[in-house]
Amino acid sequence: MKSKLTAIILFATICMLPQLMVAQDSGKAEWTLMFYMDADNDLEAPQLNDLEEIMAVGSTAQVNLVVLADRSVKGDDERGYTNLPVGGLKNWTTAKLMVIEKGKLRELADWGEVNMGDPATLKKFLQTVTGQFPAKKYGLIFGDHGAGWVGIVSDGSADGDSLTSAELPAGFKEVAAQTGKFEFIGFDACLMANLEAAKAVAPFGKTMIASEEVEPANGWNYTPVITALTKNPQIDGVTLGKYVVDAFREFYLHSQRDGIAKGATLSVIDLDKVSALETAFSNLGIRNQAFIKAGGRNNWIKTSRARSHTEEYGKGDDGGSQLYDLVDYAENLKREQPDVDTVKAADAVIAAVKSAILYKTSGEARPRSNGLSIYFPNNPQTANGDYLNTPLSLTGKWAPFLVDFLNLPTPDTQAPKIENVATTDNDIAQNDVITVSAQVKADDIEDATFVLAELNDNEQIIIGEIPTAPDEKGILREEWDGSWFSISDGKKELICPITNFEELEDAQDTFYVEVPAQVRLRGTRQWRDVTLYFYLDFNEQEVVGEFVYAFAFNGKQAREIELEVGDAIRPVYVSIDRNGDAQLVASNDANDIFNITQDTDLTVGSLDVAAGKYLIGFTVTDLAGNIGEQFTEVTIE
Repeated sequence: MKSKLTAIILFATICMLPQLMVAQDSGKAEWTLMFYMDADNDLEAPQLNDLEEIMAVGSTAQVNLVVLADRSVKGDDERGYTNLPVGGLKNWTTAKLMVIEKGKLRELADWGEVNMGDPATLKKFLQTVTGQFPAKKYGLIFGDHGAGWVGIVSDGSADGDSLTSAELPAGFKEVAAQTGKFEFIGFDACLMANLEAAKAVAPFGKTMIASEEVEPANGWNYTPVITALTKNPQIDGVTLGKYVVDAFREFYLHSQRDGIAKGATLSVIDLDKVSALETAFSNLGIRNQAFIKAGGRNNWIKTSRARSHTEEYGKGDDGGSQLYDLVDYAENLKREQPDVDTVKAADAVIAAVKSAILYKTSGEARPRSNGLSIYFPNNPQTANGDYLNTPLSLTGKWAPFLVDFLNLPTPDTQAPKIENVATTDNDIAQNDVITVSAQVKADDIEDATFVLAELNDNEQIIIGEIPTAPDEKGILREEWDGSWFSISDGKKELICPITNFEELEDAQDTFYVEVPAQVRLRGTRQWRDVTLYFYLDFNEQEVVGEFVYAFAFNGKQAREIELEVGDAIRPVYVSIDRNGDAQLVASNDANDIFNITQDTDLTVGSLDVAAGKYLIGFTVTDLAGNIGEQFTEVTIE
């Protein structure tokens, strides 16, 4: 009798366990959303704006919003920094752990001056918050600079130290072992939608949200996202990610600077699909490696050409980030007609990426963005050896391919040869159109440009260059009517250099272009190097160019420079002296400087160049980076 009673009690207890677990779990909030906000750099001001956007909604009983925010000591000394109070707290220069409530911040602890680029800091933050704010679902958003696999966040008090892809797992591993996978891991930062970053965080999250391209300084639009979450806290990470993408797209489409939407990208990535994608991608690395070994220089050229035609992100100083869209590369490689097995491997990668990308947006200036990029340097001098330490390199087969790709060809130091530069007329009167031509000899041309330079006694000033291409016989030919591209602010118009034309769609006559310039921020004397981006449309009778944004590149990181009233902009040119030495030059003449006003709208058009002596001709760059050039002298009457 006693044993039967014990069995009944035991049976009843077992039957009640799911109910007890549900009852215990019901005491948790639905979500704890964590913000790892490194504002100890020149993104301090926009990140505090992000806090204001989140405070517009604030935590609820079912949604905990917790932030670790590190601020800078610089105050208002420079654009991007601020000493303003936020959320009822006076300016601080340390890292504060806070609950984000409606209209205010509730301080939990001041951690002092910590290094946000140290995985130990990330680990402590995650352990602390998940311990104090248990929930059924956890999410984490990194807010700061991003540089692809090279790192997320940039702590100004720690010499810009970042969390690299190799370091990220150490911040998550122990925490995720206790909590289970996070519902999503978000990167409100530049250049983080790459396979390297996804591989690093895949064991610890279900979904990742990130941008292939550089992000605008204002980043994500948080108020509608947090509103949606607090109204329906039962949603999962995928649904929340879609809210993030939609709010991001709509914010820039309908902002006063709607042109910025043309360059914006954001993806929602299924991290559970990363393992299958890595397998497919490793096979492509193996096949690509075998392809170039089997065909030597000829197949190396085909691979390099596929790379050079692929959509690239984070272009800038010292070769840029060298991140390329993964699907676009696979498609381009197929067009180079490799062997059957390599084509199959490329198809498998394309299918795996499309399966992993759950939702995305990309503007008109990024039509071939498919959601994930990959690191693909083409020059040993610009390749970063730390790449071999990334989780993707340690387990995948892309790194061995890169080693062979960078070192397999016999070193090519021979510049493309250009001969017989000639023009139909060396004296150009108004309304004249001349033709300039040349013969180029090279089997590995990556880029060819038609170049215009002003000729002075002691120097050549490069006015700019536009893309061209040799015909099947190697003949370069370009017509010129004596005009060139210009920038206008509606009041004055200046001839401007354009250093890069990226065709957006074949035969559509639309381009994404870069204009080197300098900006002098309001109230300062220093000129800072920036790159202006424009969206050009040649489908009208005259070229129409719309300003997208300005970015400054500082080493591995990029930052949007928002032009404000009182700022000044001037074009920058390349000057080459008699010894062949080049330097950047810009005019101090007030007539050559744009002063930003409330109604300033920068556009690109065309303008007749001034009378004088000029050089016109061609430069040709091969796939190894060697440059050949030849010019002839003409006179504008």
